[in-house]
Amino acid sequence: MRPWEMHDTVVIGAGVIGASIGYHLAARGSAVTVVDAGLPASGATRHSFAWISSVGGTDGPAVGLRDLSVQDWRRLGEEIPGLELDWSGALTWGDEFGRTEAIDPPIDVEPRLSELPSSARFSPEEGWIDPVRVTEQLIEAARHRGAQIQLGAPVVRLIRGEAAGVIGVDLGHVVLGASNVIVAAGTGAAALCSSVGVSLPLPSAPAVMVRLAAEPGLIGHIVANDEFEARQSPDGTILMPRGYAGEDSAESLLATGEMARRLLVDSFEGAEDVRLLGAEIGWRPMTSDGEPAVGVTRIPGLHVAVAHPGVCLAATIGRLVADEVMTSMPAPELARFRPTRFDGPAGRSVAADDQASTL
Repeated sequence: MRPWEMHDTVVIGAGVIGASIGYHLAARGSAVTVVDAGLPASGATRHSFAWISSVGGTDGPAVGLRDLSVQDWRRLGEEIPGLELDWSGALTWGDEFGRTEAIDPPIDVEPRLSELPSSARFSPEEGWIDPVRVTEQLIEAARHRGAQIQLGAPVVRLIRGEAAGVIGVDLGHVVLGASNVIVAAGTGAAALCSSVGVSLPLPSAPAVMVRLAAEPGLIGHIVANDEFEARQSPDGTILMPRGYAGEDSAESLLATGEMARRLLVDSFEGAEDVRLLGAEIGWRPMTSDGEPAVGVTRIPGLHVAVAHPGVCLAATIGRLVADEVMTSMPAPELARFRPTRFDGPAGRSVAADDQASTL
């Protein structure tokens, strides 16, 4: 018989969303444990462009949550000393980014742009983070407030009790019993939920992240338009996310990276010496309808927190999920994002209930 350890809440996943939930619960006094098979931010979070923005239109994915993201991240910046948030703003234009307005002149915002848009939008309230660094900081802030962090601890299965609710997680060497289990495992969430009969459709959603090296100061803000998105870190590293085009080898990824590099060189004056550092495929946890899946499931004790863009929404999701767990009251902001929308017409998930692991 393996030992049991009792906790108020177990969060599965130490990406940015799981770290945010763990922090918010610990800050509210919950005995919370965050578990992950790897290191913090070692999954989808690591490949994120990490733009904190309300951009998305009035009817796009996560509308309502995006509107809260900037203020929630700013709140975290006040609560956690030294949290590394960059609020340099974003310059956007093109059909994909909707409404634009005249900037007089745009060159004052990004003086190295080769061609200036006739109209654009500058949003000084927006920003970005280093997703790995900030996730690590959230984990440490959660630990400082009493959370337990177990890394290198893959979850073998979710455990259901005789009353059919989820009552804990099996780590192989120990069982963590909990009143609430929150699955914030990114692309791994579907398999965990399916094991207890909850359907969470997460179709394949790859993207490519290109990393470039340039002199610091080439790009001063997030720059995004119909052709590319780019941002630059203080050390000179430039990130450019690209759509997945079937890359299936190191050579094809490098070719994608080189095309991105050329696009950047053509877009900014004095960028001829920009070098390609590499390109990687990241797998985004996107549901079949493109919306986040956040909140309680039909299985008592089981919550889900999966979203794209996860970094943008993490501060808001962490706050709202912690509120729901601590008060047992549904957050109205999450009403349209409930994972129960994927349940079958008879009120049970598409996945078979008899797949559940019961103790």
